[in-house]
Amino acid sequence: MFNLETSVSSPTVITTSHRGMNAEEWAEAAVNRIVGVSMDAPMPIREQALAYKAGIKALLMDYFQKVAASERTTIKSKLQREGFAHVARVLEDI
Repeated sequence: MFNLETSVSSPTVITTSHRGMNAEEWAEAAVNRIVGVSMDAPMPIREQALAYKAGIKALLMDYFQKVAASERTTIKSKLQREGFAHVARVLEDI
């Protein structure tokens, strides 16, 4: 038998001005929750952990950008089917 301890971290508040968060900001928030790097870790281990964290952030950014593009495509398609082609064209510029 083994003992598993968990804890809930403090909430993080991130704000933007007149826009939602972009893929990089979401990736940074997610990777900070996924990968923790101790400041007390020996330098070689810390460097490896930071490199891993950067790789995870890049992967998340790529997928978050794909999600955003896919959602815009879905919304654009729905708008065109409902007769709002002029509004759908505006989405192409976002």
